[in-house]
Amino acid sequence: MKMAARLILKVRKGNARSVRLAPQRHTVTDLRLLLIGSGGFGVPAFDALHEKHEGSIAAVITAAPRPSGRDGALVATPVASWARERDLPLLEVERLRAPSTQETIASLDVTVGLLADFGQIVPAEMLRSVPRGILNLHPSLLPVYRGAAPIPAAILAGDQETGVSTILMDEGLDTGPLLAVQRHQLRGDEDAPRLEAQLAQLAADGIVRTLDRYLAGEIVPSAQPAEGVSLTRRLQRSDGEILATWKAEHAHRAWRAYRPWPGVWISLAPALERLKLDVIGAPLAEIDVPLGGLLVHEEVLLLGLKGGALPLLEVTPMGGRRMSGTALIHGRPELLAPHARIRS
Repeated sequence: MKMAARLILKVRKGNARSVRLAPQRHTVTDLRLLLIGSGGFGVPAFDALHEKHEGSIAAVITAAPRPSGRDGALVATPVASWARERDLPLLEVERLRAPSTQETIASLDVTVGLLADFGQIVPAEMLRSVPRGILNLHPSLLPVYRGAAPIPAAILAGDQETGVSTILMDEGLDTGPLLAVQRHQLRGDEDAPRLEAQLAQLAADGIVRTLDRYLAGEIVPSAQPAEGVSLTRRLQRSDGEILATWKAEHAHRAWRAYRPWPGVWISLAPALERLKLDVIGAPLAEIDVPLGGLLVHEEVLLLGLKGGALPLLEVTPMGGRRMSGTALIHGRPELLAPHARIRS
């Protein structure tokens, strides 16, 4: 029978009992911790807490397995794999707000929760039911870049600094009061997977101390600044289309920001509906290429954009295989025709 949630309990004797704890008197010695996450960003922080408070993790909540690949095989989340490797109680949910899921969570009698990279809204009643609340690790300097895509947003904007904010969740979208802010300087060459890994480690370095101090009453949550608020949304495939109106530097940032999803691509329709740009080089300001057109210069395929030419080092045409930019032109020389232009 299909259930909204599946609880896998693999605990040592004595770990499954419930203990009623009076709010505001919790310490790290009577901790019952609920971990909530799906993506890989939260795994290092969860691991740090597991190392420090191994016997205190009441359960791990993550999204249910999703079909993947051409065969549609179900794939567990990174957090689910992490929890299974450590024999932790695991709750895989289709919908967190489903009544059966909430009943199961209520039975765990947790002290405090930590959420990172989960992708579902936490119901208000669940936030209220956890005595010390649910903390959230968010990879931006809140209130900047609230929402689903803070890491790509920081890269796309060319920011010199980002970081991780630990907040106490409320009913808003990343609007809760701050418990800790960790800052990270950007060099300007990061891509999204590398920056996510760096911020995940930064979060892991600080979460044990932040949680312990919060439970001990040494941290008073402070409201986020009223100024500088911005909101990000989930990325869509269309976000990755490079247009002739773009600046070359912006296109290069988009290539770094939109990895692995949605990637960046151009359309030379009707000749070529979509060309995925797998590897591109830094913009070249000194080479003149017609705006929105292609040109081969010294065995490198270049795309003309505002402020410079973009080297297209490796590409994948729709329905084809990955190849060098020059190999594409050897087989499709018509893409160099004067009328061949990407969309504006």
